[in-house]
Amino acid sequence: MAQQAPKKQKKLIGPHEWRMIIVLTAIAAIAGGLLALVNEVTKATIEANAKARLRSSILVAVGLYTAEELFPAEGLPKLSAAQVDQYFKEHIEEIKTDSFTYWKVYKDKIGGDLMAYVIRIAGSGFQGLVAMQVALKPDLSEIIGAHVVTFEIGETPGLGFRMTEEQFWSQFKGIKPDPRIEFVKFRDPNTPKAPNQFDAITGATYTSTTVRDLLNQAIANLRKIVQKERR
Repeated sequence: MAQQAPKKQKKLIGPHEWRMIIVLTAIAAIAGGLLALVNEVTKATIEANAKARLRSSILVAVGLYTAEELFPAEGLPKLSAAQVDQYFKEHIEEIKTDSFTYWKVYKDKIGGDLMAYVIRIAGSGFQGLVAMQVALKPDLSEIIGAHVVTFEIGETPGLGFRMTEEQFWSQFKGIKPDPRIEFVKFRDPNTPKAPNQFDAITGATYTSTTVRDLLNQAIANLRKIVQKERR
């Protein structure tokens, strides 16, 4: 009986498959390169826009401009990004420490009479970022004003996201931070708040708690720095 010749095993990857692999690899490499290029090109613009929003928010918190002027719902802001940058160069000094950044706002030129300190609070809320710019008198005895940038907040719509409403952040003007800031829930409108209190966001206790804790910690950090400066 004649012995049958062994069958040739079919190659798992033939010329056609290799061509497909090469083409797909090339497409992936080109797509990845394009994404990296777009990211690099837009990164500078994104960072510049974020910087402009932060600086504009600081000007609102200090009371130099209103939110409607620098963050209009429609149209262009009163100041361009270049004008905001110029104002900072002349009147506002940014100071960075190892774990804390704050700003000194001067009435005239940098190094003259101090008008305010500005701090930024930022941390994790219930579902996303909670952030706010807060200005205080030079002796830290009272909050001059505050402002929240809508683009930054990642909290729940209709609940924590309500911290972006002017009704919330405008109430911090005039609050006394000593001994520490607290919030009140379900306050009777006819009952006055204590000098160190703000109204919590209804249904968003976690967000209100985060704002309170971040604010107290940031003011405590700033107070230590100011005390060292004045020794």
